[in-house]
Amino acid sequence: MTRCSLAFILLLLAPLEATALQCQISQAPDMDFGAPDPFAGGNITSSTVLDWTCSRSAFENNTFPDNNLFGYRFTMCVYLASDTNGGFLPRTMTSGTGSPAIPFNIYSSPAGAVVVQPQQNAIAVPVDLSGIFNFQDEGTVNLFGIINGPLPGNVASGVHTTSMANSQVTGVGSNQNCVASGTLLTTYILDATIDVPDQCQVTASDMDFGEQSTPLAQTNAESFIDVRCTNTTQFTVGLSNGLHAVGTWRRLSDGNGHFIDYNLYGDPSRNNVWGNDSVSRKSGSGLGTGASIMMPVYGQIPADPTAIEGIYTDTITVDVEF
Repeated sequence: MTRCSLAFILLLLAPLEATALQCQISQAPDMDFGAPDPFAGGNITSSTVLDWTCSRSAFENNTFPDNNLFGYRFTMCVYLASDTNGGFLPRTMTSGTGSPAIPFNIYSSPAGAVVVQPQQNAIAVPVDLSGIFNFQDEGTVNLFGIINGPLPGNVASGVHTTSMANSQVTGVGSNQNCVASGTLLTTYILDATIDVPDQCQVTASDMDFGEQSTPLAQTNAESFIDVRCTNTTQFTVGLSNGLHAVGTWRRLSDGNGHFIDYNLYGDPSRNNVWGNDSVSRKSGSGLGTGASIMMPVYGQIPADPTAIEGIYTDTITVDVEF
């Protein structure tokens, strides 16, 4: 007897769970304004790039209503949170030392026309995940930072920062405008930084001993040095010995081999010679780019009965260290 047997293989197919749409910003961006010259006066600009990636599974359940199985597209909306202190019109960077804040903002274009805000003026990015085997899309978003110059006149030197934490990226349908109530896709943090360098500028007025008669009597004169430094910047000012100094005296020259002794002092009693060594330099602390420190210079020519008539000059170099 011949027997036939038939085996049945039962396949149990478990339902596949759909994986939600996923988007992310794949870096920690920083809006770095660098270390610009605080005396320059113009706008200070910077830019940064957000790298984004969005992906879906083969069984994505169409988060956005205007999509179908073979046409998955949507609009990604990139917003930017308030700064550390809760502001965004403007945002500000601070140093944590009591220095005045530095106002700035982040824009969607280099022209600075539209501020990217926490709940409006998002940057709209089209995302295309259409097609049966198109599971990922990626790209970049450019952000532009502008500090409207000049910097605050009393801003302190040092690093000023802020952080725009929990900045949101949402999604809406491909035919919709960006609205704050869109589907939350991810969050990111954007830091902003500027390093205000120690910087000084100096100007000086000529010292004029006037027209004197011979024999030459002791003659005094006075001039000023204006030093303008970023706030809290420590500095010292030194004066060179000029072109014709001999020993402890500076000398004026008529260009024909004749000289007249003189000296420069830091005090009105003319006891302390103002020089360029560590002992005789004068020190100060900057008040900011908007305010100068006026430092008087006191000059004296001792009596010289042998002085020859003529026009006498010398050149002094003012040296500021900070």
